[in-house]
Amino acid sequence: MLNNTNNLLSQLYRLGLSADEGKVYLALLKESMSHLEVARKTGVNRTKVYRIADELEKRGLIAENQNDTGRRLVANNPMNLEIAIKTEEVKLDVKKSALHETIPVLQTIYGQKSILGSSDFEVNTYEGVDGMKQMLWNELRTKDEILIFANGTLQDLVGSQRWAEKHRQKTLDAGYIIREIVNPKGKPNQFTKNIAFVEQSYNRRFLDKEVIPISQQLCIYNDTVSIYNWQAGKKVGAEIVSKYFADMQRAIFEDYWQMAAIRD
Repeated sequence: MLNNTNNLLSQLYRLGLSADEGKVYLALLKESMSHLEVARKTGVNRTKVYRIADELEKRGLIAENQNDTGRRLVANNPMNLEIAIKTEEVKLDVKKSALHETIPVLQTIYGQKSILGSSDFEVNTYEGVDGMKQMLWNELRTKDEILIFANGTLQDLVGSQRWAEKHRQKTLDAGYIIREIVNPKGKPNQFTKNIAFVEQSYNRRFLDKEVIPISQQLCIYNDTVSIYNWQAGKKVGAEIVSKYFADMQRAIFEDYWQMAAIRD
């Protein structure tokens, strides 16, 4: 009998009842009892019996009746255990549904954190004329060459011919080369008075917009890809610092460079 009781207690534990809850429940299945009688029968502390009785009643496993002899605890049909499990299944289904809907959003947030926080992929954003100037200033750190899908001129970005010419001179002084792809009529033929800049630093090729429409400016230098957008009067930009991304954009540029035409 003892082994059978221990086996039942083990099964009840798997169903979510503690050892003492199982003892109280098994005792009440045999007969109704007062709280004091339950304590004596099971060896569970009387104060604890009250707490256990409240918990079992919430689960629908027992009920409390009042008669001439006082309050009595009585076990409900054991099938209520199945009802409790079904209730848990419904709750679990709700949690699964919430998880299914929430995980993609959380993954997006986590991914943004990973991107912004990773040393292998950094994103910096800029706004306004000052933001454009800062991005152009950063380009002066270029080693060897900068590759550009171009639209418009530096003065379009910063609103100052004087500042643009100063930047071109600093580019010349820094000693790196510019290779630029533009759409026909995407940039004036004569855009600077700095002849040395054009002859020593600047190389340009043209590619029809049917092949690639260039509506904003994208620059590739070192491990950085910078994107300038000044459409609809709003100037915004972003720098993506990633060797892998920069190398990918560099390879794309080289393919278009081979397709592009040289014009006087």
